Amino acid sequence: MVKASLLFQLLSQIHGLLVAIEGIDGAGKTTQAKMLVKWLRKIGVNAYYTSEPTNGILGKLIKKLIRKKDSDHRIDALLFAADRIEHYYGYIEPRLGKGGVVVADRYVYSSIAYQGALTGDADWVRTINKWIPMAGVAIFIDVSPEVGLTRLKRRKLSKRTKYERLEMLRKIREEYLKLCRDGLMLVVDGERSVLEVQENIRKITTDALVRSGKIESDTIRWR
Repeated sequence: MVKASLLFQLLSQIHGLLVAIEGIDGAGKTTQAKMLVKWLRKIGVNAYYTSEPTNGILGKLIKKLIRKKDSDHRIDALLFAADRIEHYYGYIEPRLGKGGVVVADRYVYSSIAYQGALTGDADWVRTINKWIPMAGVAIFIDVSPEVGLTRLKRRKLSKRTKYERLEMLRKIREEYLKLCRDGLMLVVDGERSVLEVQENIRKITTDALVRSGKIESDTIRWR
């Protein structure tokens, strides 16, 4: 059931709906976000996939910096915030204004969790992101850091980030869980099968869409 704070965020997005899919590295959020968009389009919803950091100038700079183990976490936080401002007001908000559903593969919650944990000052990270509204629905795909790292090793990625360390991911996960306890995010067990995780995400998203009057509950087919 959507908590009161989440419902308030939902109602504040009068036209469209922003859905944020979050998780530590290796949680499977990109796969799940893209699956959700594909399914939403299939049932007739005008849905868009987007991700952070973006492919803009700032986003590309961030992607380079986070591959360096010695980059300053404070600078990372400021760059993420700047990239997000450009992203939200240049891409997300116009699509929400036209009634679209935007599914974001990482959003402001990532900064609060990652840079909040690594700078030791989540409140400061929130402050530099104060121009960014919270999502109508924010979903945290929860996996243990051990599972996340195991999945990343299987992918054999050539370009890894500085965050892919056990102790670091433990701190980041705890920040995410704090957001969940505060009612700002909903938790989905990310260690279940891909389809089970997706079904749970679809149910949460559908609940929000029905509450906002964008779709009728009796028109939904889960698979």
